[in-house]
Amino acid sequence: MYAEGTMSREEFRKARREQVMSEQRARRRRILLFCVTILLVFGVGVCFGTLLARADETAEDSAYKYYTKIEVQKGDTLWEIADRYMDREHYEGRREYIIEVMNINHMTTDRLTVGKKLIVPYYSAEVK
Repeated sequence: MYAEGTMSREEFRKARREQVMSEQRARRRRILLFCVTILLVFGVGVCFGTLLARADETAEDSAYKYYTKIEVQKGDTLWEIADRYMDREHYEGRREYIIEVMNINHMTTDRLTVGKKLIVPYYSAEVK
């Protein structure tokens, strides 16, 4: 069956085993390389996405929200107070600001009483 000068059965099996193991190692290396590549691409994507998100941040992100107490003067209205303290970058309009002031102060009506103290929000770029 095996001619002189050719491999013996044992040598043939050993060579075949080494060839199969070599192919398995090569396949494992390719799979590992594929996984590492996918992880790197994912990592770079996350980092790049984070950088883009930070680039999209506007000046409103650097403003801080504070509250102050004011005393209602004769002739004051919530609309005038909104004009005085409202930051247009953080509120869509005066109505939204007035609703927040009313909620903070537990008001059920927009009528103001002279001498009443109100807490009103405002924004500032300075840390206080």
